[in-house]
Amino acid sequence: MRILFPVNSFYPTTMGGPGTILYWHGVYLKKNGCDVVVITTTNGINEKVVTNKLIDLPCGQVYYSDKGLLDWGALKMLLSEIAKADVIHLTSLFSPSSIIGFLLAFLFRRNVKIVWSVRGELNSQALRISSFKKKILLLFYRLFAKHITFASTSPKETSEIKNHFQKSSIIELPNVMPTPSRYQRTETKKRLLYLGRIHPIKSIESLIEGFYQSDAFNNPDIFLDIVGEYNSRDAGYFQNLKDLVAKNKMENKVTFLGHIAGLDKEKLLVNAYFLVLPSHTENFGNVVIESLNQATPVIASQNTPWEKLEVFKAGFWVNNSSKSLAEIIDYATQLKCQEYDHYRANSINFVDEHYNIDIQIREWINEYSI
Repeated sequence: MRILFPVNSFYPTTMGGPGTILYWHGVYLKKNGCDVVVITTTNGINEKVVTNKLIDLPCGQVYYSDKGLLDWGALKMLLSEIAKADVIHLTSLFSPSSIIGFLLAFLFRRNVKIVWSVRGELNSQALRISSFKKKILLLFYRLFAKHITFASTSPKETSEIKNHFQKSSIIELPNVMPTPSRYQRTETKKRLLYLGRIHPIKSIESLIEGFYQSDAFNNPDIFLDIVGEYNSRDAGYFQNLKDLVAKNKMENKVTFLGHIAGLDKEKLLVNAYFLVLPSHTENFGNVVIESLNQATPVIASQNTPWEKLEVFKAGFWVNNSSKSLAEIIDYATQLKCQEYDHYRANSINFVDEHYNIDIQIREWINEYSI
């Protein structure tokens, strides 16, 4: 089975989690006998990669266009692969790669199977950004919705898809992620951690305000680290966060660490006391799995699909108002050592029992084959 992924940014991009998730998705599809082809760009890639030709990687064959997907060479490659694909898996409803891939498939391979991961973009909060353009595209997609199989990562996202595409089939499967090696915690201080994109939809200001309002803020051994990159269009939001920290004289308690990846990221996660995900919306939140895998429990917003954190006692699922975050930060940082150790052990058990990559990829292959 040959599966094509047209995608706007791909590993080793620093532009958010989907590029990395798709890389591992491809690695495990390939291990299970599938032919995987990725047509992408060099967006967000800071290291040297071979461009403008198909290259063999552990995730399959990858074409990195250094001129975008509207470049003639990239379009020719995309058309050639659409002609050979058994399945076209699109990611993001509104990215140029998905729009181009869908239009070319509609024009030249109308009967090919299309699987479309919406990546949280049908949430009401997300739809408010560039809302007019999105309304037009959604109207167009509805004309062909019965031919599309949408991919969801949670019951919340499934419900959002059904609100817009009642006639479409829906796959509900979590993201495919390997669990990296686990490390030993060496940090003695309690460091809260935000790890992800710097973007208004992440509600990082609520976390900063909540930390400032908490009693924990006055504890000399409790800190907040904010890790992640931002697009140029979000530079103003990043500056607002820094201004908020300066206004409240929090510079000695809140640190912006920029982009951190690889082993350094895993060490950062294992040494965090709690990961905090305060987002206004998330369709999944890959960083939650990464954190739990390092035995670091998670505080997640009720706008994310992580209510099971409380069921498995691997963290907390709370309102993302600054007041609620302040209260849960105080509760979490006052846990007795034995209680906290239980949360750490439960975090690992949660990942091992519910996010086994070998089981997940077989389920994906079954869905592709239908």
